Amino acid sequence: MKKALLIILLIFSAVIFIIVAYFVFVFVFAKITNKILGVSNEALNYECQLKAKEREFNYTRYYNGPLIDTHVHMPVASNIISKVSIWAGFEDMPAASDISTGYINCLFETEGISKSFGFFIVPNTFPQHVIDHVKAIEEKYPGKFVKFFMPPLPLQILNPSSSKVAKILNKNPGLFHGYGEARFDFTLGTNANPDDEYFREMYRLADENNLIVQIHPDKGQLEALKRILGKYPNVKFLAHVMPDVKKEVGELMAAHSNLYYSLDAEIHYIFGYQTIQNNKGPTKEEYLKFIRENFDSLLKEALGNWKEIIEARPDQFTWGTDRWYTWHFDPEVGGLVTEFGRTFIGHLNPAVQEKFAYKNAERLLRDH
Repeated sequence: MKKALLIILLIFSAVIFIIVAYFVFVFVFAKITNKILGVSNEALNYECQLKAKEREFNYTRYYNGPLIDTHVHMPVASNIISKVSIWAGFEDMPAASDISTGYINCLFETEGISKSFGFFIVPNTFPQHVIDHVKAIEEKYPGKFVKFFMPPLPLQILNPSSSKVAKILNKNPGLFHGYGEARFDFTLGTNANPDDEYFREMYRLADENNLIVQIHPDKGQLEALKRILGKYPNVKFLAHVMPDVKKEVGELMAAHSNLYYSLDAEIHYIFGYQTIQNNKGPTKEEYLKFIRENFDSLLKEALGNWKEIIEARPDQFTWGTDRWYTWHFDPEVGGLVTEFGRTFIGHLNPAVQEKFAYKNAERLLRDH
């Protein structure tokens, strides 16, 4: 009898020890892994002390209302993603430990941006760390960042399988509101095609999960976009940077109500202002000098290219910034880019201004 009780006690003690050891291991492993990956909830915290930047240009036709930025590349969830991307040829890829999400939220508030469409790169390695990061952001800043599941293009080898994407979406209902940016015109790596089987599967998942798809076709892919719009009529596609086919974009919008267009980097040239810059964008100082010296001519160019098209399709265009690099989140840069956007909006038909600035984005979110 005593022997049996002793055995039971030993078994019970062993079970307790295993349970405690398991939780200690999980805690320590998570700490070590987060340290390696550069994941920290401290990246969410920021005491907002930024002040709104003063305007530098005195245009009387100026929009002062709310804004929704429909194109923001959020700092990646880990240092590893950042380092691998730069090793692969990206000019910059800030991590969340470099640029606090709290800082970005504060910066956007000073610019009058009520919310933004944020793209979070989710690779097939350590995807759960990205999901945990995204969840923490939503908990800390509910509704401020509309979360998009972004594939790690053009590094297609890091794309999560369609089954893994489906599993993540099923396990986290409502966490993501969009898929993308799906960009197909990188100057490094091997670009995919928007009509590839993998991406057709992503559009199917977007349809099933009611996700907006942010898409950036390459030159010559207009017909592929047209096929996709027709094949997935229930999916809202948010395209951008297609300046060579502006007229055709307007025609596609007339034929496909599920096509929207974010007007962003192509009018303020945040990634470069020459046709070829040895595949490198400007520095912060070069860009500030450029936009200050060319603010008036850039505004005239943007209005000449897009005003008529926007006013013809006033319910299908949105405003954005396309911030990605570290210096893009500098208050001086952000202030000027936003000032340019507000000046551009102020020159649109008054009946269109609020639609372009934020109401079309709001409707996209309501309808999706």
